[in-house]
Amino acid sequence: MNRRINLAEIAEELALRPLIGNKDKCGPDLEPILSYFPRDNPSIGFDWCAAFVYHCCIEAGVKLPVRYSEPVSRNFAWVEAWLEWGQLFGFYHPVSDMSFVPGQGDLIIFDNILGNGPNDHIGVVLRTEQNKIITAEGNFYNKSGIFERTQDQINGYIRIDEMY
Repeated sequence: MNRRINLAEIAEELALRPLIGNKDKCGPDLEPILSYFPRDNPSIGFDWCAAFVYHCCIEAGVKLPVRYSEPVSRNFAWVEAWLEWGQLFGFYHPVSDMSFVPGQGDLIIFDNILGNGPNDHIGVVLRTEQNKIITAEGNFYNKSGIFERTQDQINGYIRIDEMY
């Protein structure tokens, strides 16, 4: 099976459960996702959209370390790390690149969708429908789900090479 299709199917299944965090953004639903990343206090989580994407990638067979070496500034629990890594390998496609057509299993980076400025959220593309992109996301207000997004919310896409 194509790995991007597999990634999308895994993300959709997890998003539909849905996964829900407690008031400290952790709990039994989230522990498999958060456990990759170091925490001072295991009973306190963090904003977990990027960790959701990381978990989906690992489950789909993408070989990623928890943290890529320099010049990536953070671990993959941060949207910025995905953006930096995607740019480093040429996997990142800004929304302004009209030659790039997003597809199932691409990662999608959002700007200001949660009111936190540029690259504040990430998800997995499930499909496109007319002017909308259907995504699987974690930590949209501490819950996973399937969402319809519009172009004005998108920073860009990451298409992970099949050989990675």
